[in-house]
Amino acid sequence: MPKEIPNGVAKGQDTAKLQSGDQDFRAYVGPPDQYDVLGATQFSLLYAVGLRSRHRLLDIGCGSLRAGRLLIPYLGPERYTGLEPNKWLIDEAIEKQIGHDVLAIKKPTFVYNDQFDLSGLERFDFIVAQSVASHTGPEMTKKLLRSISDGLRPTGVSAVTFMHTRRADNAREGWFYPECVRYRRKTLEGWIRDAGLKGTAIAWFHPRQTWWLLAHRDAPLPPRLFRWLARGETLSMKRSWNPLETIVGPNSRPRASIKQILHRG
Repeated sequence: MPKEIPNGVAKGQDTAKLQSGDQDFRAYVGPPDQYDVLGATQFSLLYAVGLRSRHRLLDIGCGSLRAGRLLIPYLGPERYTGLEPNKWLIDEAIEKQIGHDVLAIKKPTFVYNDQFDLSGLERFDFIVAQSVASHTGPEMTKKLLRSISDGLRPTGVSAVTFMHTRRADNAREGWFYPECVRYRRKTLEGWIRDAGLKGTAIAWFHPRQTWWLLAHRDAPLPPRLFRWLARGETLSMKRSWNPLETIVGPNSRPRASIKQILHRG
């Protein structure tokens, strides 16, 4: 059965991949062999910046609950909200990986639209949007940031990924999926300010994108020391389990000794 394509897919884009019968709920949202890791990176980052079971979380572009399958059981009842244009992704994730019992216990909320419309929802302590702005044109990206600003509590924190470029910004409008789009850092900084937010890029692990933390202008962001230490590098560690593989590059000096890092911890 063909799957629903997000509104605004670029003209001429090959949609056969999205419609093919072998595209299950995991493959649709990214490389299947990274499905578990990219869910874990979101959960562990949110926990690192302060998410606790009492908080209210909005998962924008929750897809097939790649992170939601970890977040829903962790959070208290009625504390998780997922926003997603493709209902079938959530339906299949419920049927094939989290089950209906957890819904009865945790009572998550799911909202289905591709315009980042948060009408009727209370504000959130945390908002995450992983691999969303990598598929949105300029106006949709600005709309995403405005929705984050409107939906975030005064002291809340949002974690968002972007794809950067040093060349010209993507100028095409609409949704682009599975194609990705890129923006310069200074362009994103301007859009973040225009949305009434402030933000900083962090070194948290992602195989292709860059994590940013966003907050209201008067709200605190994690200090520079946190941003330096919070890298999530164990998630990218090779099977040798040698910590030097992530602390020392192949042709570089160590950023810090193991002793120093353990002492700081």
